[in-house]
Amino acid sequence: MPLIALDGLSLWYRYVAGQQPSKTPALLIQGLGMQATDWPEEIIATLVAERPVLVFDNRDSGLSQLFGRGSIETLTEKDFPGAEALTGPLAYSLSDMAEDAWRLLDALGISRIHLVGFSMGGMIAQVMAAVRPGRVASLTGLMTSAGQAWIESTPAADTMMRRSILLEGSQKQLADFMLAAEDIYAGPTLLPPEEARRRAIRQALARGHHPAGIWRQARAMRAAGERRSLLAAIVAPTLMLHGAADPVIAPAQAAAIKDILPAATFVELWATGHILTEANAAAIAAKVREFWRETGGT
Repeated sequence: MPLIALDGLSLWYRYVAGQQPSKTPALLIQGLGMQATDWPEEIIATLVAERPVLVFDNRDSGLSQLFGRGSIETLTEKDFPGAEALTGPLAYSLSDMAEDAWRLLDALGISRIHLVGFSMGGMIAQVMAAVRPGRVASLTGLMTSAGQAWIESTPAADTMMRRSILLEGSQKQLADFMLAAEDIYAGPTLLPPEEARRRAIRQALARGHHPAGIWRQARAMRAAGERRSLLAAIVAPTLMLHGAADPVIAPAQAAAIKDILPAATFVELWATGHILTEANAAAIAAKVREFWRETGGT
């Protein structure tokens, strides 16, 4: 799959034309530290049956450009941003990450887009929809917040996120940590067998794991601060799908989209945490396709 050079920025992307290549494409934006290859194939296959799908690695993720070292030995759990105000310079902002996506779309000649973002990717998609409303056909947020200054997480999930910016020693130790983190984030969501999960983690680690990149992305999220007034500028049909048992972003933070955009659709997914797997991918993708059809998206 290609890397595209965008005047000082290189991004890895994958474009799947699908069965209806003339339709307005969908851009899928991943979450904190995640790679484009983390999208379950079931989601891509289901959505591609409706329209072309574009996925990419955010800056500091996967095979896209790093904005600093891939790992920093001196980082500690306390360096992961929380509710307190940030100190020190930022490598980039959440708006910069949204602009990355627009630059990619421009380079590919895509003028109008359906946005689908998971977690941090949902926040990026919201910024995109607010700043360039005329180019967004629809907006879907998966397990994301509604513009609050920071996310509300359970203590266990917060601990795992803080550990994600650290060097975990050997590859086995890192894989063990990532398995444990998945267990926490998933909540009641059914997960694949451990060996299949471990194999997927090994592949992700080999492709591009950058703990310091996670730290820089998290700081960009925190620095964005309160965004509810920005979200009020969104005019595209909006859907929010959120796990009822999400330990990373409290469901109430997602449900608050109705206070900002009364016409938005909010759907709570029962027995679901903060994760996309082959087990829940088909049902989630089906809801997105149904939303596109109900809102008349071409």
